[in-house]
Amino acid sequence: MSIVAEQELSLPQTEVFPYETPAFQQCWWEFLAPKFDIPVKNGDLLIYRKPVLKSLLKMREARIAGWNNAWHQDLTASRIEELEELAQTSGWDYFRMTWNETRANCQAFELLAEKGFPTLQLQAPTQYAIDLSDGFEGYLQRLSHNSRKSLKKKTRKGQVLNPEIIPYQNEAEIDGFFEELFRHHIAYWDEKAGRSYFNDIEERNFIVNWAKNLHHSGQLALDRLVMGGETVNLSMGILSGRTFYWLLTVNTGLHHEYVPGIIGLYMRLEQLAAQGVTRFKMGSGDYFYKVQSANQLETCRELIVCNPRSLKGKAYFQWLSRQTPLPAGQQESKDA
Repeated sequence: MSIVAEQELSLPQTEVFPYETPAFQQCWWEFLAPKFDIPVKNGDLLIYRKPVLKSLLKMREARIAGWNNAWHQDLTASRIEELEELAQTSGWDYFRMTWNETRANCQAFELLAEKGFPTLQLQAPTQYAIDLSDGFEGYLQRLSHNSRKSLKKKTRKGQVLNPEIIPYQNEAEIDGFFEELFRHHIAYWDEKAGRSYFNDIEERNFIVNWAKNLHHSGQLALDRLVMGGETVNLSMGILSGRTFYWLLTVNTGLHHEYVPGIIGLYMRLEQLAAQGVTRFKMGSGDYFYKVQSANQLETCRELIVCNPRSLKGKAYFQWLSRQTPLPAGQQESKDA
């Protein structure tokens, strides 16, 4: 099953976690930080006042700056030093971070206990990924018989419209690409969920400027799926080493009966595997296409850290500890 349009793709030689880069942080602080009430910041840590307990109480929550908090990040030794400094000067109540167990070796959680921070780990939504280390055909062979049969049926049907993946060519096309993506994203999610976050100009400016930074580093992957001469799907991803992070995808509503989202996904997988990508990360969200196509599930945890200097933080921590069951094998810190 070959449905790939030719595309030259140059993989970055070294893998850099895209949510830990100076370019990401710079864009976040410039475009998204104004959306929040941030009284204190230190490096890429921030503190903002957040309503909790049914909005009856506002507390000061510390976080690592991140887009929609949808992707895991690392709590490094230097960040723990920053937390310790902030605990002494700014009066934050608790710290929250979602992390992925596949990056457990990047975390410095043992330092938290050494420094007297009570911690709690809660279950977080699973993230979905596709292992392409055996190539695209090797990946297909690991799918169930029913999944392969269904996929072949859908792709054969879509062939009548001559599907083609068309990548963006240069930086001058980025603004126009996102104008189109935002328009369809807003229309779809306003109807489906009541609101698309891209209604906010800050969110739109952040994505566009981050994409331009990624373009300069050779990591940006923007493309459109064309069927019957019309754009049916748009996609944004990040290339880092041999890993592809799939951030955004949206259908335009055209030729819906030919399942363009599914066809586009597998065309991209085949294309990326041919270029040497070995891992395709789709993030969290139990959408059917992720559940059906993923061959790896990445367990995630939400780490809650109490500021021992805060009475409100300790009270909230104890309340949360009682309200939420711990994941299997996880224990609450004895310091709590």
